[in-house]
Amino acid sequence: MAANVLRRHIGVPGLVVHYLTSVLGVGLLVIPVLAWTTAGPLSLLAWAILIVYSYPFALVFAKLSTLHPTSKGIARFVEVAFGRRAGRVAALYLLMTLLAANPVLGLIAGRYLLAALAPGASNRASLAAGAAVILACVALNLLGVKVSGRVQLAVLVVVTALLCAVIVLALPRGSTAHLTPLAPHGWSALGDCLLICFFGFIGWENAAPIAEEVRDPARTFPRGILYAVCAVGVLYFVMALTVALTLPGERGGAGQLAGFTELLRAATGAGHATAGYLVAAVLLVLTTNAWCFGTSRVVFALAREGIVPRALSRISPRTGAPARAVLALVPGYSLTLGLLVATDSNESVLIKASSAAYLLVFLLAFLSAVRLVRTGPMRWTNYLVTAVTVLMLPFMGVSVGYAAAMFAAAALIESWRARKGRAQRERAGGEQGGPERAGRERERPRPATAPGPGSASTPAHDPDRTTPHHHHPRHDP
Repeated sequence: MAANVLRRHIGVPGLVVHYLTSVLGVGLLVIPVLAWTTAGPLSLLAWAILIVYSYPFALVFAKLSTLHPTSKGIARFVEVAFGRRAGRVAALYLLMTLLAANPVLGLIAGRYLLAALAPGASNRASLAAGAAVILACVALNLLGVKVSGRVQLAVLVVVTALLCAVIVLALPRGSTAHLTPLAPHGWSALGDCLLICFFGFIGWENAAPIAEEVRDPARTFPRGILYAVCAVGVLYFVMALTVALTLPGERGGAGQLAGFTELLRAATGAGHATAGYLVAAVLLVLTTNAWCFGTSRVVFALAREGIVPRALSRISPRTGAPARAVLALVPGYSLTLGLLVATDSNESVLIKASSAAYLLVFLLAFLSAVRLVRTGPMRWTNYLVTAVTVLMLPFMGVSVGYAAAMFAAAALIESWRARKGRAQRERAGGEQGGPERAGRERERPRPATAPGPGSASTPAHDPDRTTPHHHHPRHDP
């Protein structure tokens, strides 16, 4: 195997597990209670809208991953659609978004874990527990996809079975009287509720960076996404319905961590706070592990192209994992964690600040799909998800400012890299040809006709001159 080429060994079951563990987590444990508190019974309509929307949403990513199965993910889609420079800007922006926002999953997991083991711990102690969860997930990813995938599957089956048992026990104890009035906080609450619930569907794009490791992407992705969307949709709506029927407003608003334990109390008639916290922590650890996996592949792909240090693209011959890219997550996440510790802030700051950043990532992918897929039913799907995503941006408030700042930073970094690269090429050319050759080149008359595609004035290897393609180009190794 080449030193920086990943092996294709993920089939439909492995892809479904990756999808589920990327999406499930806060969408099952935290968001249903927050949505119920925000909009009451109207939250069920918000869930239904987003569940229906999630299939075309996820299908676009699956289609693009099928056409361009590379670990570069969304950045590759942008590159093929809009050119190499745009692809590098998208790559840097995607990496910054992932490193800034991904720790939220591990931090919530650590907060649940500490609530079970040391109730009443300080915020900084909870942040330390979250950091330990993230380090554990990094270590698990160092063991390779096979070991990590088996652990993910085994734990996912157990946790999902426990959640289903809680739902089955709690539903008969609920009351339909809680469903009236339909909009206790007004119909305007639907917009806020949609934004809250939308965070539960972030994760479908996390399969794009692992496409290079998927066997037969054209067959595996459509099947995997269908099974995963159905499973997630059913679990989300049934959990939201259970919360609506069993937790009246005054209990539903008990707090972020208390929601699931209140549901356990409704299901069993007794308090099981510690058990509830542990189940929630384990499920969120799965999600954290899946996100570490996906983000490490983005780091690997960018290293392979020299956007970040190339040394990070080496693959361990023993495990087949890009070990250096995985380890790079530790300093990458440390900046976000350090800022939270220094300011004694919690992970809710990251959720608010990163919501628009993720939405802009999705918009980049959808605009690429509009340009790359122009025939068949997928064309209309692309138009739909693009329009809905654009309509959602104004509702993100100040988060749009953070997203714009990160995108501007990515553009500035890429502009600096491009200037530096041109300067290096000019110096290399001057050293090879000398001043006399450079003078002769300046004096040489230019041809009257436009140069052909193979002429020296438009070198095919110039990274700044990439023409968008509308067919299926050769993908990365």
